[in-house]
Amino acid sequence: MTLEPRNMNRMLPALSALVLSLAFCGAASAAGAAPSATSATSDDGRLFQSFAEDAAIVRNQWWEGTLDFTSYEHVDVTALMLTGALQPLKGFEVGGRVGFGSSSADGDRPDGSGATDMDLWGKWHVGTAGDRTDFAVGGLATIPTGDDTAGLGYDAFNFEGFGSMRYRMPEAILTAHLGFRMNGDGNIGEADLDGKTSALIGVGMIFPVSDQVGLVGEANMESERWEGADSDFRVLVGVNWRPLNKGIFRGAVSVGLTDGAPDGRLQIGYAYTF
Repeated sequence: MTLEPRNMNRMLPALSALVLSLAFCGAASAAGAAPSATSATSDDGRLFQSFAEDAAIVRNQWWEGTLDFTSYEHVDVTALMLTGALQPLKGFEVGGRVGFGSSSADGDRPDGSGATDMDLWGKWHVGTAGDRTDFAVGGLATIPTGDDTAGLGYDAFNFEGFGSMRYRMPEAILTAHLGFRMNGDGNIGEADLDGKTSALIGVGMIFPVSDQVGLVGEANMESERWEGADSDFRVLVGVNWRPLNKGIFRGAVSVGLTDGAPDGRLQIGYAYTF
């Protein structure tokens, strides 16, 4: 099923209320529990926008399904995203992300249904400083499995390198990463894309309300990926809620602050970890 153009803009406020309700329910379930000052493990608080770049390493394995609703100026995209990550060697994480989606665009812009592009990454935990700061370096490759005729891919290989850190404070966890992306030439529909090398920067905060709940805030910016395009700057608020030993409910709402970013995005997912 495809959404009619602009229907997503009307749906986002209502759907976003689900995320806020999730955060409220999670906080309510944690009421009376002692706050955790050292909830910095991967399973207790992964980021949303910078899942791959986060300096945390998954404890063993992470399998997540996410409903992703994204609204741009002229197109809306609904997708089911699948994310997997594991630690085959101590301190080394490998992971991947791909999905199947449906787009609905204004006018004669490309839309339809199909696969999304696939991301594959690997990263090393390279050490700690003072038992409070973790560092990691890694790389990510985007494989053009997405249907560019439906506006779900860019028909281009991209390669990213990054370095990241996590700093544990008494009441929160500060995250940050820097990187670059080499964007190949591609296309979307009949529009050609001339790739550039873009710069990446991101910061985040994770607030462990309890052993079960962590509130997340992120801000990410990427410079222009293609000739004539705009930069992508977006901010996010979200929640990780672990009511079960091996399961995490995750929800987030983000908004774009530049023309190259989505107008709004809603993510609702469940991750099984062990």
